[in-house]
Amino acid sequence: MNYGIWSCIPILVLIIGGFATKRMTEMIVASSLIGSVILYKTHFFKGFVDLIYTVLSDDSFQFVLVLLMGVGAMMKLFERSGALAGFQKLIERLAYSRKRALLTTWLLCIVMFIDDYLNLLSVSNTMKNVTDRYKVPREHLAYTLNSMGVSVCLLIPCTSWSVFAVTHMSRQGLKYMDYIKAIPFMFFPAASVVVSLLLIVGVIPKCGGLKKAYQRVETEGTVLALPHKDGAFVVDTDSEEENKCIEPSSVLNFFIPMITLIAVMFIFNMQIQYGIVAGLFCMLVLYKVQKLMTVGEFFNSIFDGIKEMSSIAFVVLFAYMIAKENELLGFAPFIVGNCVKWITPKVLPLFIFVIMSLVAFSIGDVWALILITMPIFVPMAQKMGVNESIAVGALLSGANVGAITCLQSDALFMTFAGTGVGNITQIKTGFPYIALAAGVAAIGFLITGLI
Repeated sequence: MNYGIWSCIPILVLIIGGFATKRMTEMIVASSLIGSVILYKTHFFKGFVDLIYTVLSDDSFQFVLVLLMGVGAMMKLFERSGALAGFQKLIERLAYSRKRALLTTWLLCIVMFIDDYLNLLSVSNTMKNVTDRYKVPREHLAYTLNSMGVSVCLLIPCTSWSVFAVTHMSRQGLKYMDYIKAIPFMFFPAASVVVSLLLIVGVIPKCGGLKKAYQRVETEGTVLALPHKDGAFVVDTDSEEENKCIEPSSVLNFFIPMITLIAVMFIFNMQIQYGIVAGLFCMLVLYKVQKLMTVGEFFNSIFDGIKEMSSIAFVVLFAYMIAKENELLGFAPFIVGNCVKWITPKVLPLFIFVIMSLVAFSIGDVWALILITMPIFVPMAQKMGVNESIAVGALLSGANVGAITCLQSDALFMTFAGTGVGNITQIKTGFPYIALAAGVAAIGFLITGLI
C-alpha cells in the first residue's frame, strides 16, 4: 500500500515535537504510536504491540542491544578494576591543558577507529574526567566524539561501517577496491574531521550553543547542565564520584582487553560482538589473577554496567520501531521517488548527498537506509555515466550527516550514554559546525559533478 504524504507524519511529529517540548523519550514513543495508528488504523494497539516483538526479533536491534550490554559491562569493569583510572593517568601526561585534553580526545577517536559505538563509549568514558578537570563543557566533548565516530569509520577501509558498505556494494557488482576509490569522494566525513580539529585549535570560533556552554563553565563552573531538559535521563553523578575514588591499576589492564577485542573482531570479519565477548573473558582472567576483584564482584560489575545502559536500550527500541514503521509506510521510496525525476548527471552527486542527508536525518536507521538506497543510486549513476565511486562517496557522506544529526540516531544515544549530553543539546550545539562541514561537502559534490 502506498501511504504517500502520510508516511511523513510520524517523522514530522518527532522532529517538531522533540524540539518544541525537549522531551525526547516521550516524543519517540508518541511518534511510534502515531505510526501504528496510520498503519493499522482501528487495530493500532495490537499492531503497536506486535511491532515491539518484531523489533525485538530484528537482527539489527539485537546487535545494538548486545553491543550496549557488552560495552556497558566492559566500561564498568574498566572503572572498578582501576584500569580506566590507570589509562587516564597515562593520558594526563599528554592532556595537561584544556586544548590538549580536546586534542587527545580527537586523536583517541582516530585510534579507536574499528567501530563507532566502541569509539563513542570508550573514548567518552576515558576522557570525560580529564576534560572535566580542565573545565571543558561536556557539550564540546560530545560534539568532538559525535563528529569523529562515524566519520573516522567511513574514512578507514577496515571498520564495521566499511565492511557493511562493501557487502551491499558487492550486490551492485562493485568490489572492495571501489570502496577505496570512493574514499576521496567522502567529502563530509573528511570535512567533519577537519572542522572538529580546527574548532579545537581555535581556527574556527565557538558560537551558538557551544559558546553559551563555555560561558556557563566560566560563570557557574559546571561542565554539564543538570537537570537535563532533553528528556527523562539523568546522569548518575554518584557513580562518577565513586569511580574517582578507585585506585589506578596497570594500564595493561586496559590495553590487553582492548587489543583482544580488536584482534578477535578482525578474526571474525569485523563482527564486534565476538570481540566484546572475548574481551570480557580476557578481563575475567586478567583481573582474577591480579586479585583486583573476586568472581562475584566481576559479575556484579557486569550487571551494573548493563543496568546503566537499560534506559538507553529502552529508547533505542522505540527508535527502531519508528524505523520499521518508516519502512512499512514507504517513507524513503516516497521521498526519493518524488525527487529523482528532476536529476541530471551533473547534479547527481549533489542530489545523492542532499537527499541521503535529509532522509537519514529523518529516519535514523542509517544502515537500513543504505540497504534501501544502494540499489537505487548506484544503478542510476551507472545509467547516467557517473562514476560509481562518486555515487558511493556521496551516499555514505549523506548517511554520515544523518547518523550524527537524527534525533533518534544510535550515535547520539551512544554519545549521550558516554557524556550525559542529551540528543537535542547535541544537535543544537553541533549544528553550526555540522552545517559548515555539510556546506563544504555540498560544494565538493557540485564541483565533482560539473567537471
